[in-house]
Amino acid sequence: MVSSERSSDDTRVLARAVIDALGSAVIVTGLDRTILMWNNEAERLFGWSEREVVGRDISNVLVGPEAQAAADAIMTEVSSGGSWSGDFPVLHKDGSTLQLAVSDNPVLGPDGEIVAIVGISTDVTHQRHLEREAAALAEHFALALDAGGLGTWQWDIDSGVVHWDTRLEALYGLSPGEFDGTFEAYTARLHPEDAPTVLATVREAVAEKKPYIVNHRSVWADGTVRWLQGKGTVISDAAGRVSGTIGCVADVTDHVLVVEEREQSVSAALEAAARERLSAERLAFLGQVNDALAGAETRIDVMRGVTRVAVPTLGEWCSIFVLPEDGSPLPDVEIAHADPKMVEYARELQLRFPYEPDATSGIPHVIRTGESEFYPEIDDALIDEADTTEEARDVVRSLRLRSAIAVPLVKRGRVIGALQFVNTESSRVYTDQDLALAEAVANRVASTLENRRLAEHQRLIATTLQASLLPSSLPPIPGVDVAVRYWAAGEGTEVGGDFYDVFEVGDGHWAVVIGDVCGTGPRAATLTGLARHTIRAAAWSGASGEEVLRQLNQAIWRSDRSTFCTAAYCELRHLTDGVVLDVTAGGHPLPILRRADGSNQLLGTPGTLLGAFLESEATTNTTKLSAGDSVVLYTDGVTDLAPPHDLSPDEMQEMAVAAAASGTSADAIAEALGHSIEAKLPLAERDDDIALLVLRIDSDEARARAGR
Repeated sequence: MVSSERSSDDTRVLARAVIDALGSAVIVTGLDRTILMWNNEAERLFGWSEREVVGRDISNVLVGPEAQAAADAIMTEVSSGGSWSGDFPVLHKDGSTLQLAVSDNPVLGPDGEIVAIVGISTDVTHQRHLEREAAALAEHFALALDAGGLGTWQWDIDSGVVHWDTRLEALYGLSPGEFDGTFEAYTARLHPEDAPTVLATVREAVAEKKPYIVNHRSVWADGTVRWLQGKGTVISDAAGRVSGTIGCVADVTDHVLVVEEREQSVSAALEAAARERLSAERLAFLGQVNDALAGAETRIDVMRGVTRVAVPTLGEWCSIFVLPEDGSPLPDVEIAHADPKMVEYARELQLRFPYEPDATSGIPHVIRTGESEFYPEIDDALIDEADTTEEARDVVRSLRLRSAIAVPLVKRGRVIGALQFVNTESSRVYTDQDLALAEAVANRVASTLENRRLAEHQRLIATTLQASLLPSSLPPIPGVDVAVRYWAAGEGTEVGGDFYDVFEVGDGHWAVVIGDVCGTGPRAATLTGLARHTIRAAAWSGASGEEVLRQLNQAIWRSDRSTFCTAAYCELRHLTDGVVLDVTAGGHPLPILRRADGSNQLLGTPGTLLGAFLESEATTNTTKLSAGDSVVLYTDGVTDLAPPHDLSPDEMQEMAVAAAASGTSADAIAEALGHSIEAKLPLAERDDDIALLVLRIDSDEARARAGR
């Protein structure tokens, strides 16, 4: 008896172990829905332990309100001896809903009556989600194919069977089911001219396992020709072996016809478009030439700028020849080519074949006669006719010249040079329009060269005149280091009114002067000369600073020039214990003193403008200077700037003090201050001249060496 009971217990344990080992949730309930058993998978799937649910109504544990009616119907059916299987929503312990595949069956007792119900459940939540997505995707794909008018195929290489859907059959002019599923039937529908290309593309795609696109014509049974586009991809099995292809086809006939019509229209308009493009390029080239000419400051700049922009727009070679102003018949030459080595080669040729002014053709002839030379086609006959040596002809042939234009540079009836453009064998030939363009460019270049010549001549005159209004050299002052700077405004073609002077007025007395005449040009130059000579004459006669400026004021007033001047007249005097500086200002910015100990101040008292009134007012202030002290005198061209570059007197004082602090000599101070002035606004962009004069008191040792 004991053995029988132990065997029965072992069987129950084994049965429970088997149930717990199942991958599905197993729940056993009584007919009253009370949970009798709940295996391990049920615990994992629903979150409840068996201890928590045994004895509880299964509807209260797993069934939500919305599923109660369905659960009652299932329980009724199974309690009556039936079975039920299907998807059912079940609640998890955390309140979430699981989608389960459920199979409920009755459990029969020994006498055949129903004693319990067993339910086996599997979580299909993710599977059902994927199935819904797949169904939606299939529907979306079908709608997309329908909307795009696409047919699909699949080709199995091993069996040779080709599957076409009905839409693809229609695209090839077949009725539903008419396609027999063979590859040969497919190729028979290809246009004979397109079939080789299509089949080669498919073979290549299969060999390289890559997607492909084919465009071809299909010939229907009634002779209709349609353009089709197929896009396919290669299918491989698990071993990586190509098993076939799959893809879709669209009818692109309408698109092809539109493209063909567009190509015909484009072809008809190509010539006109080319003419318009060439015209636009020529206009753009003229703009580039204008920019190059506008940015050129010298004759060399003009020559280099024009040749650079001409290559390769108007020629692979561009050369400019400009006669020098000294009357020499040998022009200056500038050459441009895309390859720098070719430029060097051209210069070597210049040495091998010197310029001959009397030559009957080429650049010498163009310059001598003022007539253009135009060679649309350079052939052997033309080369043979050239008035040159056989060696030169061989060089021309080696360069493979194809077309050339040479035009004179003429200004005011005078030929000042020539411009040459050359294309080689790889380029287009020149036309009459190119010749007209070259002549237009030559006119602009000639005008610019002449303007630059006049500007350089005027600049030379202005520079020479300006130099005559300033001292050619500064006399040495024992114990005092002196430096000056003068910057002309803009291009420097006008004589400025700023001036400075340093001269001895007596034993141990030196005059230091800086001034600014209103205006520029000849009137300013004459007044500058008047001011310098008046100041020197008055100072040499022993006049004080106030008297020097009074006499200058009278001289300007009586000159009847309706202008005025500012000036600062200073006298340096050596005393036994140092140097004294007397400053008398007439409407001029006051000198800036930076002492050796770092302190700084303005020297003097502002006076009235000179020449503006019959009587002037000025006051002399005396300052003792020591070794290492620096004094900066300047004209208002430094500070008179338009916003946003404006510079206040205080900022100028700071700038001068900083320069004096960094310099160990007057020249170094002037150089540093010049850099600061340039940084504020470049000198080339200023419209007023600048004069700068710096004094620096030498050390006692230096003064002793000077004999003081």
